[in-house]
Amino acid sequence: MSDDKREGPLRHFRLDRRTVLQGLATGVGTAVFASRAAAAHLHGAAATQATTAATSVGEPALLFLDSHAFDTLALLSEQIVPGSRAAAVPEFLDRLLAVESLETQKNFMQALGAFEHEARAASGVPWKALAPGQANALLTKISTQPDADPSRQAFDRIKGAVAESYYSTETGLKELGWDGSVTFAPPSICG
Repeated sequence: MSDDKREGPLRHFRLDRRTVLQGLATGVGTAVFASRAAAAHLHGAAATQATTAATSVGEPALLFLDSHAFDTLALLSEQIVPGSRAAAVPEFLDRLLAVESLETQKNFMQALGAFEHEARAASGVPWKALAPGQANALLTKISTQPDADPSRQAFDRIKGAVAESYYSTETGLKELGWDGSVTFAPPSICG
């Protein structure tokens, strides 16, 4: 199956070769991804042990994102789709990224890196250190850029993954009008 036909919240990060090369040329997020990917490959068994230890003491364990990237994603999720944090969207995306292809992981980290770049360029601090008003103003600026702008593309990808994940949860479905009832088609429909 080709990448463009794959479904799921992270399909927004499965890009064609040209887009990937353009993203690599900007260098945004590459260092973060490279260090994280290398650590994951070199310390697979150690990461599994750390995950088990963290889970046993009641702390949520991250499977792919480091704590800085997770905090950034958690803030962005809540800023883009309020209620995402309570619906555990960042945790879901972290677990989903852990089993995705290296290309999808890299593209996701580049998108997060674009937000970090924008925050540092505008305010000199990482995204997670922005005041709520600063973050809102920056999100508004990024989301109104032309479609070809790399920051706008990063926004669209993160927004797509967050929104699709959130509106797949019980909370999101209820927000869309689902009343909790499950309806199945009668067997006669199946032929």
